[in-house]
Amino acid sequence: MLLMTPPEERSITVGQLRQNPTRMLSDVQEGETYTITNHGRPIADVVPHRESAWVPVDAVRELLAAPVEPTWAAELQEQRRDDDLRDPWA
Repeated sequence: MLLMTPPEERSITVGQLRQNPTRMLSDVQEGETYTITNHGRPIADVVPHRESAWVPVDAVRELLAAPVEPTWAAELQEQRRDDDLRDPWA
């Protein structure tokens, strides 16, 4: 069985961050994650930036306005007829 382990997370105190943020920012740019602590308590996570996955509204409208393949509706109706939608516990 393959066990997935979380990536190693580093921590840095507010004081350390104030004195020299360069090392932490360089590590984050390389994919590391940091937890900023204040008096031993975690207060923030610094993670690498990820590009947004937003899709423009016009692209969604265009996709939804596209005609449906004629056989798709018939296939869907056939599958619904074949499915037993009764509650097996009733």
